[in-house]
Amino acid sequence: MSEIELIISFAGGFFAGILNTLAGFGSIITLAIYMDMMGLPGHIANATNRVNVLASSSISTFTFYKKGKLKLGENGWVILTVSIGAITGIILATQLNDTSFKLAFNYLLIPILVVILLNPSRFINTDPAEIPVSRWFLIPILFVLGFYAGFIQVGFGVLFLLVLVILGKKDLIKSNVLKVAIVFIYTIFAIIIFHMQGLINWKAGLALASGQALGGYLAAIYASRFESANKWAYRLLILIVVSVIIKNFGLWKIFI
Repeated sequence: MSEIELIISFAGGFFAGILNTLAGFGSIITLAIYMDMMGLPGHIANATNRVNVLASSSISTFTFYKKGKLKLGENGWVILTVSIGAITGIILATQLNDTSFKLAFNYLLIPILVVILLNPSRFINTDPAEIPVSRWFLIPILFVLGFYAGFIQVGFGVLFLLVLVILGKKDLIKSNVLKVAIVFIYTIFAIIIFHMQGLINWKAGLALASGQALGGYLAAIYASRFESANKWAYRLLILIVVSVIIKNFGLWKIFI
């Protein structure tokens, strides 16, 4: 791996860390960096992306644990269900080649864009007086979410919070802590499985992870000084996703 590619990885990770902190969906940025800027095959990019996901989720999980915010016991069934689904998705992802992953990624970008435009996080609230749906209704939904997270990861956090808070009537803050811990847990399995299959580019992953950590840290510190930072990050995220869709589907040819 060349020095230029390492610099691209770090710089791209730094940029993704800022966007991820302010607007979310950072994996879209990192996957695009790996595939479009560094030329990694799609399935390698998907596997390598878990290195930076593990870096960020491990730090967050450890921080929540030290502050006494992480309570796993009562949510064991949620963790187990999502993790089983995620491992299933990870195993499927190891069977894909470059072409098949890119095809899946391209078509998943369309519903992802819809989710971003709808901005469902604004609807995430709950009334403690409302009765949650049955656990047996939630289990298959959480399994599918886990499968999606293991397969591609992008946007899992928002979807998980929607299900757990709106349907499960869980507290938003506690659900977010649980989400971070679950991502950390299943990403450990992802790293092990992908590494055993020889699918991770460790140099690129570690360079991007360090850049992402720095970008996220600085964004968390300085975002409060700029009132419109989140708004502009959200708009930039939409622009990036639309641009990736236009490029990957060759829609730019329509205008030429």
